[in-house]
Amino acid sequence: MTPRFGICRQFGPAVLTLTAFFLLCGCSKVTTTTGRGEVASDRATIPGVVRYAIPNDLNSLNPVIGGLAYENAIESAVFDGLVKLDDQERLVPDLATQIPSRANGGISADGKTITYHLRRGVRWQDGAPFTSADVLFTVAKIKDPAVNAPNSGPYTHIASVAAADKYTVVVHLRAPWAPAIGQLFCNGENGSIIPRHLLEGSTDFNHDPFGVHPVGTGPLRLTRWDRGAQIVLMANAGYFGGAPKVRSVVVPIIPDANTRLTTLTSHGLDFAHLGNPAEVASLRSTPGLRVLLVKNYALTFVEFNVTRAPLNAAPVRRALAMALDRPRLTSRTFVGTAIPADSFIPPFSWAYDADNGSPPFDVSGANRMLDAAGWHLGDDGVRRNGGRQLAFDILTVTGSATGAAMAEQLQQAWRAIGADVSVRSEPLNVLRSPTGLLVTGQFDAALLSFIFDPDPDRSQNVGSQFIGARGFNDMRYVNPRSDALGAAAVAVYDHAQRKPLYAKLQRLWNADLPIIPLAWADDIDVINADFRGFRPEPINSDFWNVVQWQI
Repeated sequence: MTPRFGICRQFGPAVLTLTAFFLLCGCSKVTTTTGRGEVASDRATIPGVVRYAIPNDLNSLNPVIGGLAYENAIESAVFDGLVKLDDQERLVPDLATQIPSRANGGISADGKTITYHLRRGVRWQDGAPFTSADVLFTVAKIKDPAVNAPNSGPYTHIASVAAADKYTVVVHLRAPWAPAIGQLFCNGENGSIIPRHLLEGSTDFNHDPFGVHPVGTGPLRLTRWDRGAQIVLMANAGYFGGAPKVRSVVVPIIPDANTRLTTLTSHGLDFAHLGNPAEVASLRSTPGLRVLLVKNYALTFVEFNVTRAPLNAAPVRRALAMALDRPRLTSRTFVGTAIPADSFIPPFSWAYDADNGSPPFDVSGANRMLDAAGWHLGDDGVRRNGGRQLAFDILTVTGSATGAAMAEQLQQAWRAIGADVSVRSEPLNVLRSPTGLLVTGQFDAALLSFIFDPDPDRSQNVGSQFIGARGFNDMRYVNPRSDALGAAAVAVYDHAQRKPLYAKLQRLWNADLPIIPLAWADDIDVINADFRGFRPEPINSDFWNVVQWQI
């Protein structure tokens, strides 16, 4: 997948009506046991119905144009890709019969041709057969410049795609590209396959009614969408992977965190993401609920605009990094639900290198570095260099409790070495729109979160060709060696060949410090103890194994 920007699982405005889904599902109280064999209290569990809360309404369930994280998640229940991620973030087959590799002949010797063998006998939810023609149609729509496809970037690597027969698709890449297997046709990240027979005649694909009346090949089918209130998905008995064990999934839309928490603790929900780590302890002691901390590729970090003084000076950025006690920051902010970060690549990635040159926590060293760079402490406790104060703003995303807590600690730590830092919060759309502050470079520093793909490629974040609206390199970071190493690292498929290149990149990024990695935060999932078979997958979609859910 391409990275997702902003606060993980961010909650937005919507309208809540709970009455409808309680009436629809026929709520009945049952007594069950927890996974530990303990008897759970009487509560409103609905046998065969999972209530999976989301914080905001969706715009479209057309998987080519849906850009919101929860759109992608729910689309993956209605549709299928050729591949998908499991709960260990491993690629597994979906509509393809196997994951292409050199070993099975799916990737050519030169790394430029990928062959997918498709499942036979798969049918769309309207009964029409699924074939390679649907895959070719999907690619054409994703690459169509008139289509608002938010994740079209990976498909620019495709030179051509052809159908060898009804059940074989051959992709020709412009050059070898290691992330291809995970980023092309992956369910839950705008890689779901759409039906040609229903959409080839569309005169306005971006606004076609298909977006609110989707027809997929997936395990669930949409039967009801009450805008701002709920989405109802029913089991697809004809699903090629077998009929789901639940009869329906009801998706109530609950924007308010307190309402969501109250509904959880009163057992009116079977699942919700929790945004406040401070609530974990009390929820763990709530009868009938289970709290899951799910390892995630979500990085919290500070990014610097390296074209703006005083942050354009590498010694200043390094001193700021050395002033931070990252383990303490992580512990105080995330309350046991995150691990400290010292690299742009997480320690649980195959590409991580512990010898990455991360600046140590050393306040005395930070002060000496600033002294040597000509920044001298004034009577007011603020450093100056040639009349200029060591002062800058740091942006945060409005509404993020963890962001606000972290920003306050950064401000205090940097004040201790003579930096005058002002914290300013802005809505995400003000930061990230085409004319936003980050995209146009109108900022000094920003405290952000970002969800990455399991693949360690970070080109879209640090590549010189991805500055501003062309990608996510808001830092304006330009280093030809970084570009060259990044290009070399995606030109080979073997992890053993790629790993040394990413080791060099991690040391380079920690020397230049366009960003300071702070923490890798877990997803916090709270579920009904009666809900079984749930195996969360935080990058793309929890629905990857919905056929195994039971309640």
